[in-house]
Amino acid sequence: MKISKTTLILFLIIISSINSFAQKLTENEKAIFDEVVYKRKKIGEYETLSKWAKPIRYKIYGDTSDYIVKEVDSFFNLLKKITPLDIKKANNESEENLMLVFGEKPADFQAYTSTNRPLEAVGSYRIRTTNSGEIYWAQSLVNTKKFGTRANVKNAIKKNIVKCIGFSGNSELAPGSVFTIKNNNYIKIEDFDIHIISALYFPAIKAGMTRDQVDEILK
Repeated sequence: MKISKTTLILFLIIISSINSFAQKLTENEKAIFDEVVYKRKKIGEYETLSKWAKPIRYKIYGDTSDYIVKEVDSFFNLLKKITPLDIKKANNESEENLMLVFGEKPADFQAYTSTNRPLEAVGSYRIRTTNSGEIYWAQSLVNTKKFGTRANVKNAIKKNIVKCIGFSGNSELAPGSVFTIKNNNYIKIEDFDIHIISALYFPAIKAGMTRDQVDEILK
C-alpha cells in the first residue's frame, strides 16, 4: 500500500508533537503528572505507572443518547491525535476491551459490576493489567441521572476515560483540568491536559516504570 506524501507529513507532524509535548512539561504539569499516574500495587513496592500497549476497541452500552456518543467519540478522536494509541469502535463484543456503560438508575449497571450488584455510586471505573503494568481491559460506569446536568455527564466521560487509560489518581493542583477532583465546571481539554496525556504515551515511557525511571526520560 502506497502512502501519500501528505499523509506521511501529517504523521510526522503528529509524532513530532507527541515528542515535544512529552519532553516539555512545565513544573506544574510535571507535579500533576506525578500525582495522577503512579500507583503502588503492594505495600513496600515501588510506585509504577500503567498504560495501554495494545489497540483499544471501545463500545458504549445502556444510554446511547446523541450527546453521550458524540462526547465519547470526540474524546477518543482527540486521544488518537495526541498519542500513538490505535483506537476504534469495536465491531463486536469479542474484540471489545474498553466498555462504557451509561444509565439512569443503579439497576442499569447490575449486569456490568464485578459483584452483579446495582451501582450505588455516581460512577466508577475498573482496569485490568498484566504483571508488567500494561492495561488490556477497562470499564467505565456512569449514572447520568446522579450527575444531574449534561455538562457534568460530559465531565464524567472525560474523567473516566483518562482513568481507563492510566491516570488513576486525582489532583487539586489544576481545578480546571481533566485531572481535577472537583466537578463544578465544564471541563474543556486544553494544552495543559494534552501535554500530560501525551507524556504518559511518549514511546520511551513503558508500562511498569518507576518515577525515577520516567524522570530520566522527562528531565
